[in-house]
Amino acid sequence: MSPRTTRRALLRAGGLAICGVGSGCLGRDPPGDEQSPTETHTSATESQSPTATEPPTPTASGVYADQPDGPEAYPDRPAEAGREAAVEYAKAFERARIYNSLHDTDVEDISARATAAHDVARAGGHYVVATGTGYANYADGVHADWGQLPALCFVSPDLVVRVGHFEDRYFHCSDVFASDDEAENFAPPCEGEHAEYRVYNVHPEPHDVAVTVEYLGEDGPTTVLEREYRVRYDRGIQQGSVTRRRGTYRLTASIPDGPTTTTEWDLTRAPPDRDAPLSVLVTPGGGLWVHRPPFGTIR
Repeated sequence: MSPRTTRRALLRAGGLAICGVGSGCLGRDPPGDEQSPTETHTSATESQSPTATEPPTPTASGVYADQPDGPEAYPDRPAEAGREAAVEYAKAFERARIYNSLHDTDVEDISARATAAHDVARAGGHYVVATGTGYANYADGVHADWGQLPALCFVSPDLVVRVGHFEDRYFHCSDVFASDDEAENFAPPCEGEHAEYRVYNVHPEPHDVAVTVEYLGEDGPTTVLEREYRVRYDRGIQQGSVTRRRGTYRLTASIPDGPTTTTEWDLTRAPPDRDAPLSVLVTPGGGLWVHRPPFGTIR
C-alpha cells in the first residue's frame, strides 16, 4: 500500500471530511475519539476531600504522545518550567501533529492551525489544553478538513504527556439512575442530558482505576455506579449514562494498592451544554486528582 493510500485511509478512519471535486464529502462520523466534531458534557461543582494530596513530582522523562511522522518537526521540550513556555510548546506540538497528519506525497496545499490554553501549574509542570484545525488539497482533487476535540497535556522540561483520545462507555438510556418521581430528574428517560465523567492517565505507564459514584440522599448513600478501567496515557475514558437525577453525589476514585480520592459532586441542576467534564486524572507522579480541565476555553 502506498504512503498516500495509507494516509488517506487514516484520514477517513479518523473521521475527517474527505471531499472530491464536484462529488461531495466521503467522511463519516468517528466513534467518539479525538477527530470527532462534537463533545458531550457534565455539569457539577465539586470539592475534594482533605485526604486528596498533591501528587509527587514525576520521575519519568520523555515525550509520551502520538506523533505522526512527516516534514514538520516537533518542538523540543521547554527548557524552563514556565507557563508561557508550556502553552507555546503545546501549541507548536499540536500544529506539527495536524500538519503531519494531513501531509502526503501528492499534497498541494496544507493549512494547520493550533491553539492552547493554560490550565494549572502542578507537580513540577503545567497542564495545558490544546486543539486545532486544518485542511489539505491533493493532486487528485481530494480535499480533507481536520477537526478534533481538545487534548489534555502535561508539559514540563523533563516530561510531556498528551492525551488526545477517549473511549465512550455508556449504558442503555432506560438503565440510567433516576428518581421514580420524574420531577426530580433532568429529563424523561432517553431524552436530554445525563451526567458523565472522564478518566485520564497523564502518566507514562498504564494504570487500573476504580470509580464509584454514590447518590447522597436523605436515607443515606445509594451506589449509582461502580466501574474499573484500564487507562493508558494515549487514550482516556468517557463514562456516560451516570445519572439523570438531580442531587448531591460522591465520586471515589482509587488505584489498587495506591492512592484514593473522594469528591463531592453537585448535580442539583441539569447539566448545561458546554459544561466542562468532571475528570479523574492519574497524575504524572502516579497520584490521583479530580479536576475540570478548561476545554471550553479553546473552542
